[in-house]
Amino acid sequence: MERDLVYLIWKDVNTGNKYKVATLYKENGKFYFKYILENVKEAQKVGFKLLVAFPQINATYENPQLFANFATRLPNENRPEIKEILETYGMTEYDEFELLKRSGAKLPTDNYEFVVSVK
Repeated sequence: MERDLVYLIWKDVNTGNKYKVATLYKENGKFYFKYILENVKEAQKVGFKLLVAFPQINATYENPQLFANFATRLPNENRPEIKEILETYGMTEYDEFELLKRSGAKLPTDNYEFVVSVK
């Protein structure tokens, strides 16, 4: 089965530089999170800190559901305006991972976002 993958991007607020620090992917019905070692080491030089939920730089984390700290970045499926939110992203039904990929799950309170491809 093919991997369904997105990259976690961290933005340095001082320079505006963006770092591709991790991959989040879905494979065989499970979710996986893994840091990209060289990129993390570069980002750490300018202030990046490992995510609290993922404290080991060399580990591959696995979960049968989308990791809670990423799922909370998305609008709740039961929101009254969820249909309009989904339409904004070209979706007709709620799928957490697809919404994360299409929306970027960017919050105004931090410097993270998800992207499907990075140049």
